[in-house]
Amino acid sequence: MRTKAALGLGIGLAALLGATVSREAFAEETSSSEKLSVKSTRRSDFTIGTSGGFGLGRASGYPNEVQKIGDNSYRSNTQLAVGSGGLTWLGVAFNDYLTFGIGFGSFSLSGNDREASAGVFGFHVDAYPLFALDKNLQDLGVFTNVGTGPLKIKGGPEEADGGLLSYVEGGIVYERWRLWRFGFGPSVSVLHMWSDSAQLTGTLLGGRLAFYSGP
Repeated sequence: MRTKAALGLGIGLAALLGATVSREAFAEETSSSEKLSVKSTRRSDFTIGTSGGFGLGRASGYPNEVQKIGDNSYRSNTQLAVGSGGLTWLGVAFNDYLTFGIGFGSFSLSGNDREASAGVFGFHVDAYPLFALDKNLQDLGVFTNVGTGPLKIKGGPEEADGGLLSYVEGGIVYERWRLWRFGFGPSVSVLHMWSDSAQLTGTLLGGRLAFYSGP
């Protein structure tokens, strides 16, 4: 009798434990489903955007020939110069926090009787890390562009040619105003391009316009 009672007690405890685990698993699954079902409210799906503005910076370089690189008699330098630049990209807004795309654009400077012109192509990433903190911070983001592009400087002893330079840019954007699925606002960024024969460092102050197909 004691054996049967102990067996019955064990079966009862096992059933109770199984029911408890099942409820916890169901609750966890429900919670995960609810998290996954949270919809974006500001940006999602396909996106295309453009940015541009006033530029300030400096570019220098040599003809893209081994024997002339590093020879100051062939060096071209814009010194501190003014110019302009911009970028256009298309990609995907995964959610309110992250956008990824492919972009292309240009940057130019004019100074010291020199004209520097660069083209850029690469990857574009937007992040909005403060989205959940406050409504006024939902459209305050940081962005980066990483890729490559050519740079030439005219007006010197010979045309400076950087070949294909490495390119990186980082900045801040505030898409303060919304019209339907368009967001627009001010932006500021710093960019750098470099290779063995040329380099460019500049900053851009301007604005951004972006379209999001969702939500």
